[in-house]
Amino acid sequence: MRKSFIALLTGLIVSLLLSGTAAASGSAARPVPTGKAALTKNPIYATGEFDFTECKELNRQPDDVDSYKIYLDHLMDCLNLSWGEEFAQAKLTFAKPKVRFITAAAKTGCGKYPAGYAAGMYCPVDKTMWVLIDKHQLKDPSEFELFEVIAHEYGHYVQDRIGVLTAVDRMTRRAGKATLYAWNRRVELQAACFSGAFIGSVWHSLGRDQWDWDDLLDRTLGDVLHGKAKNIRYWLKRGWNGNGPGVCNTFSAPASKVA
Repeated sequence: MRKSFIALLTGLIVSLLLSGTAAASGSAARPVPTGKAALTKNPIYATGEFDFTECKELNRQPDDVDSYKIYLDHLMDCLNLSWGEEFAQAKLTFAKPKVRFITAAAKTGCGKYPAGYAAGMYCPVDKTMWVLIDKHQLKDPSEFELFEVIAHEYGHYVQDRIGVLTAVDRMTRRAGKATLYAWNRRVELQAACFSGAFIGSVWHSLGRDQWDWDDLLDRTLGDVLHGKAKNIRYWLKRGWNGNGPGVCNTFSAPASKVA
């Protein structure tokens, strides 16, 4: 039996504060969009740039799990603030994701994680971001990839809350593998763009230099599920330059940009 899109996504996406809910400010929240409108006319696209542009990157210490947790908690604070304001502008209900930090394999709503090396994963079944802090991460507290991975997986959480994941799942239930993979690439590339937009919005406050961003782009690898490396770089840079989710509508993009 062919797996649904959600099953494929949660099994193959290899990628955080207390759960809480906040209604959109100003007026009653609108319903989460469904169908094609969730993909191409989502209200999140009309929210503009991120309002919160400060996110000092905290220090991590080699082989110190607690320092990594503090680092990640702070990053999640920044993501929650930034995305919470976007949801309010879109008049969509926002809630912080559940977060689990682990140091070894764990059972999740989407199966065993990690099923291979992965810094983080968002599971739409249990609405939880799972973050792996293992020996590979602990060896290099200066690297920037972890920051991008968490911003990317938070992007999948956003997609879940704004109706994107549900819409794609419903639209691909009878699709063959090639079509399913094509839709998965649009989902992954949008998460990359969301990540780039957040990073670009807070970059000046991180204490990083251009080399860190260029190195992240240079290390980008593509595949049939996530898109070609050049397209991942394209959407990361598009988000960076746009500083908000409005530039991240991969579902209206030409096929050449989501291959």
